[in-house]
Amino acid sequence: IGQKKEVQVFRFCTENAIEAKVIERAYKKLALDALVIQQGRLAEQKTVNKDELLQMVRYGAEMVFSSKDSTITDEDIDRIIAKGEEATAELDAKMKKFTEEAIQFKMDDNADFYNFDDDSKDENKFDFKKIVSENWNDPPKRERKRNYCETEYFKQTLRQGAPAKPKEPRIPRMPQLHDFQFFNNQRLTELYEKEVRHLMQTHQQTQMKDTIEVDEPQEAGDPLTAEEVEEKEQLLEEGFATWGRRDFNAFIRACEKYGRDDIKSISSEMEGKTEEEVERYAQVFKERFMELNDYDRIIKNIEKGEARISRKDEIMKAIGKKLDRYRNPWLELKIQYGQNKGKLYNEDCDRFMICMVHKVGYGNWEELKTEFKTSSSFQFDWYVKSRSAQELARRCDTLIRLIEKENQEYEERERQARKQKKLAKSSTPSKRAPGRQSNESPPSLKKRKQLSMDDFVSSGKRRK
Repeated sequence: IGQKKEVQVFRFCTENAIEAKVIERAYKKLALDALVIQQGRLAEQKTVNKDELLQMVRYGAEMVFSSKDSTITDEDIDRIIAKGEEATAELDAKMKKFTEEAIQFKMDDNADFYNFDDDSKDENKFDFKKIVSENWNDPPKRERKRNYCETEYFKQTLRQGAPAKPKEPRIPRMPQLHDFQFFNNQRLTELYEKEVRHLMQTHQQTQMKDTIEVDEPQEAGDPLTAEEVEEKEQLLEEGFATWGRRDFNAFIRACEKYGRDDIKSISSEMEGKTEEEVERYAQVFKERFMELNDYDRIIKNIEKGEARISRKDEIMKAIGKKLDRYRNPWLELKIQYGQNKGKLYNEDCDRFMICMVHKVGYGNWEELKTEFKTSSSFQFDWYVKSRSAQELARRCDTLIRLIEKENQEYEERERQARKQKKLAKSSTPSKRAPGRQSNESPPSLKKRKQLSMDDFVSSGKRRK
């Protein structure tokens, strides 16, 4: 900064107080920081612990409290400055020594661990490595902590002194019978209970013979006969043991989608099942669906799906009747809008929509949307091309209702026309058939005379 003159900086602090320790510690920190920066090392930031802070606070407290001097003269100030200079020089020397020791990594007890001089020079020097190796204790081996279970302990203890438990008879396992597998659960349960009852009673009699003498042994019950064993195997084969819950749910969804009668379409939805297996299961399902736990909900969902299929067929038939009345419906089709025409869709768009629904099928709205986008007739009709599949479906439903109403009116007019034609045909008089007179009886004599008189008068001649 351009300062050439000597500058003296005085820092006033209380003698034998914490301020002296603070200054000394600050100098040490500065020296260590300078040393670390010069050596390029990183020093760990060591914080002051509780004991060191307490020791610094208590330093010189007794001398401060026991001091009796209260006034300070000019001579005292000069003496204080001189004493401060001595303390500064002493502190500088102490910091210089501290820096040298820090460079050599020396401790307070002058134990230098990095002095690689010959050990024979100092015979009294302790062999630190030897002392450490002799007093070194290996750390304990790490073991997994085990939980102490009283129940398990007493179980093992009692098991050792308890007598051997008699071996139970091997009971045949009852197969798990689900409702959708359509087994004869009642008969299978009866046969299984009979077999188990016979085995248990036989085992009980065997134990009683070994322990207690019984005068009249109880009957063990009849085992399964050969006919009953064959019947049991036949009942197990009649059910659908290979059908799981996943197969049953797939079958129900396919019935909702295609109806219960479309076996071929249902088989295409079933994985790992042939068409014959699906047909056999569908036949049993129609006959025994009431054995299911929640058959009401299942049948209701299937009927809803079949109603949608029936409605779809009715719509396709109505569109077919409408198109059959035109030679070229793509150009000549007309719809009687009435008050429901709207302003967003024109007649060309509605005509194309009805004809395309008849082609791709009702419900394929994504395919209908693709046809609108790829058609050259609507290349610049951005409103129609930007409609979503749901919006096209709503517009198509509106047109279908108009077509159904128009078909009803057309059929009513046709019925009235046929009725009027039939009435007109029945009201016209029928012509007399030739040869009818020959079949009539001949006229009487009086009637013949009257006829001849009429002829005479009409001719103007008098008969004698």
